[in-house]
This record gives sequence, C-alpha cells and structure tokens, in this order.
Amino acid sequence: MRRLLPLALLLGFGGTAVAANDRPAPALFAPGVISSAGDEGPAAFMPDGATVYFSRGIDDDHNAILFSQHTGKSWSEPKTAPFSGKWRDADPAMAPDGSFLVFASNRPADGKGAPLDTVMGGKSYPGKGMNLWRVARRGNGWGEPERLPDAVNTCHSVFAPGIGTDGTLYYIGCGADGALRLLRSVRRDGRYQAAEPVALGTDDMIVRDPAIARDGSFIVVSIKRSKMQSYRLAIAFATPQGWSMPQDLGETINGGSHAMGAQLGPDGRTLYYVSDRRVPGEQADWNKDGDNIWQVTLKPWLDVHARDGAPVAGPWDRANDASPAFTADGNAVVFTRSVDKTARLFVAERNGSNWSAPQSLPFSTQWQDIEPAMAPDGSSLVFISNRPEQDGGAALDGFFNGQRFPGRGGNLWRVAYGKNGWGKPQRLPALLNTNSSVFAPALAADGTLYFMRTDADADGKGAFRLFRSRLLHGQYQAPQPLPFSDGVTGDFDPVVAPDQSYLVFSSQRAPATAAGSELFIVFARGEGWSAPQPLGVAGVEPRLSPDRAMLYYSAPDRRVHAFDLHAWLGKHSAVADAGHAANP
Repeated sequence: MRRLLPLALLLGFGGTAVAANDRPAPALFAPGVISSAGDEGPAAFMPDGATVYFSRGIDDDHNAILFSQHTGKSWSEPKTAPFSGKWRDADPAMAPDGSFLVFASNRPADGKGAPLDTVMGGKSYPGKGMNLWRVARRGNGWGEPERLPDAVNTCHSVFAPGIGTDGTLYYIGCGADGALRLLRSVRRDGRYQAAEPVALGTDDMIVRDPAIARDGSFIVVSIKRSKMQSYRLAIAFATPQGWSMPQDLGETINGGSHAMGAQLGPDGRTLYYVSDRRVPGEQADWNKDGDNIWQVTLKPWLDVHARDGAPVAGPWDRANDASPAFTADGNAVVFTRSVDKTARLFVAERNGSNWSAPQSLPFSTQWQDIEPAMAPDGSSLVFISNRPEQDGGAALDGFFNGQRFPGRGGNLWRVAYGKNGWGKPQRLPALLNTNSSVFAPALAADGTLYFMRTDADADGKGAFRLFRSRLLHGQYQAPQPLPFSDGVTGDFDPVVAPDQSYLVFSSQRAPATAAGSELFIVFARGEGWSAPQPLGVAGVEPRLSPDRAMLYYSAPDRRVHAFDLHAWLGKHSAVADAGHAANP
C-alpha cells in the first residue's frame, strides 16, 4: 500500500556480500557413481530431479552425454544417452519444463562426414569445434538431435548453453569481432533470434558457462580477468539498469584450479558445477584426477539479495511502479504507474526474454486506478479506483491515517479479461464497498476475495484491517475480519496463494519501525491461520509470481523487489507432512 511507504531510506543497488562463515561447503555429487575417476562435465536435471544428464570424457578426444536415474536412495549406473556416443558431445542443458535438451557437439551439420574443426587464438584445432544442438523429448525417450540455426551457431566455437523459462538461450559463442563472448538468443514464435551480446561485468572480464535462473532474476557464471588466472564462479542479479557486478562465490566453492560448468538444479537454488578440487581428507592430484560434479546451495546469496539487493528487472522500471499482477502463464503483467500526480494501470507483454513497452489499459485513462490483482485463472482483474459509482460523480475521498484525502479514496472494481481483451469495469457490491477507504484486493482460485478496509470515522481515525469475503453461488458473502488482524495495529495489502494455503501481508506490527511496515506470512491451519511470522523484509503491496514461489513487493526505495519464498514454503510443507505422519 504505497500510501504508507516511507520516502526516505533509499536502498542501494549493490547487494551485500555473504560473510565467509555463512558460505556453505560444496558436496561431491553422487560420488563413485556419477562423480567418478572419469572426467565429468555439467549436470542437467529433468524437472522432477529423478534423472540427470551429464558429460563424461571417454578419452582425450571424445566426450559422451550419459544419464542416471535416482532409484530409491541412490543413483543408477550411468548409461550413454540414446542421442550421444558417436561424436564429441558435452554441456547438456535442460529446458525448465523438460521438453527439450540443448547440448554442444562437434558433429557436422548433416550428421555425416568429419567432425567440426575450429580456430582459436590463430591456432587450428582439428575435430575440436562445437555447435549447439537441440533434442526434443518424445514420450519417455528422445527424438533426433537438430542443429540450432546459424543465428545461434555463429562460428565453430559455440558451447555452454543455459535455458530460461521463456526459451531464451544463454551461451558462449563468437561475437561480431570473432572473440568468444556471453551471448543470448531470444526464442520468439518458435524461432531463435539473432545472437546478441550480454553486458555483464567489466570489459576486461572473461565470462564462461552461464546458468540462468528460471525467471531471469540471477545468473551464475565463471569469470577471470586474464588468461593466466583461474576461472571462478560468481553470481549476478538482474536490475532495471542491467546485470549487477558479479559477486565471487568465495574460496569455499572456488577451491581447486578452476570452477566451471554451472547449472541449476530443479529447485532453482542448488548449484551444480564442475571442479578438480580435492575431496576433503583425500590427497588427490588435481591435474591427474580430472573434474567431478559438485553441488552447493545458493540460499545465502539469494537471501542476502532479497533482503538488501537491487530491484528486480521488469517493465516496472520507474520509481513508484508497483503491484505487478501476472497472468497465469506469466506472459503478461498489469501494474500501477504514477501519471500526472495520479496513477493508472499499465500492461506489458513478454517479448522473448524481454518485455514490451508498457501501455495504459483502455479503461484506465481518467481516474486513479491502483493495486491490480489478477484472478488465478486469468479471467478477470480486480483493482482499486477512486471513480464514482455513477457516471458524472466526483472522485472518492479517502479517510485514513487520521486525515481526509480529497480524491484519494478507493473502492473495489472488477473487469473481465479474455480472448477479446478487456471488458467494462464493474463496481463490486456495496456489501464489500462499505465506505470510500477500501483497498488492496487479492483473489483465490475459488473466487474468495481478500482486501483491507478502514472503519475510520470522519477524522480518518482507525487502523486498516484485513478482511475476507467468500464467493458462494456467484454471490459475495458478508466480509469477515481475519483473526490475526485486530484493527488496532495497521495491516495492509494481502496476497493469497490460489489454494489459500498461505497469505502474505504488510503490517506495522513489530519488528516494523515507526516509519514503515514489514512483510509477514501466515499459513492455513484448518479453518484458521498460524501466527504471523516476519519475513525480515520491509515493504508493501506484495504480489506472487506465476509459480507462487517468488514474492514481488515495493521496497522503501519505491521500486519493485523480489523475495524467494522457497525456504518458507518448504519449511511449512515439512512441518505439515510431519503433522500428518504423527496423526494419520
């Protein structure tokens, strides 16, 4: 709720480094089975985490892609993937939905003849060329590999793919000057677009092996500043100004002579990478024993970024943009934007890995419209407007924070959305809009509506309180206050999971300071709710990502930030499972 957002305490863009004693120690992945005496390469998982594809050196000139399946408590003996074995194949990368896999190979374009040669640094390397190939999932197997177009394969040194949720491909290839660079190719209308360089780090930084987060919010790469240095893993975060400066992941992770081949696990938070580091307690020779696959959690870096990091990239690139409400497929987002001392609703659509320029919604051109909330099925949008109930009336006044705010009131309105676009806004019933200070809608999958309201008197006294109104037989029922919201301490801006299993809201309760409010989470407990728990984040107007695991909110710097809910949802799930086990 931006009406209460502090105007001071602007946060910086840099992000706080993770303290050395908070950096987790990596563990060898499947020792003796996948990480073996061979020379292993990057690991790519199916979405359920039960199958992993990785490369292994067969001899000095040959690599193959192998796969292993998790059977009960262990991984099966690796087998060669059906599409690999003949050529030098490496660097598998799995699509987030498991529908296809991209890998690097020296196989010729027609699959016949001699393997690709390449030239690097003026020196020829017979048979050591690499192009990117794509193989589609077919039932429980795979189709035939297809070479990606020349728009991607700009030379014979193209490797290390990483795949975003929208299909955008990040990889290493030849730039316009012929030098190896971090590139990306957007997939649009079923086609990969021309490769474009990705600006990351400084000009003297050599970047390799990108692992891109599903939502594009962060990227892990291997970097060094000269040919004489070792490659080290670093993480960078997306901001409205581009990628943040990569942060080194520290000596605990970057032990050994190099750390490369980053890929993210199915949870999006576990990093799998390749290193010749020693196994603790063993006296292995790094150069002799080759590379193994290691795993480590990125939680400390993601948590620090969520708390102190830069705003998250998106079409909401102006100060005071707020409340991003996504369609179910994540391909469109509606948000609030300040315009001429008021606010309007804007919409942007995904364009590959980018967003289209935001456009004002056709029904949001005259009144102050704020706080959009999308129905989980995408069929409608509920928002707040100061527009009058009847045409020709005056804008609603608001009464809150002990004051009267001329023209700054709000009521709940709904507009249908479908294949023909947007309908005409309809004011929700007076049963909900009991006064002119009703704000912050949130919708559950069954139509239940959450919102906040103040029962302030004419002087604007009285705190905001959270309410819920169930939808039964197409009719909203009398709103009931949520039991943890007492109307004494201000509670604002609820956002609810579609199944109503959890709810996040903003509040002035402790540990919030007098100048602002903190975000809290509550979990469903039968017909009630758990006690509110602070997320440790100052902010307002939270919204959920399409997968419901990322929280977008407005921070004190008046920009949209993101907070990863995985840890909270996982902890709640574990507690719930334990409860079911104890009470079968």
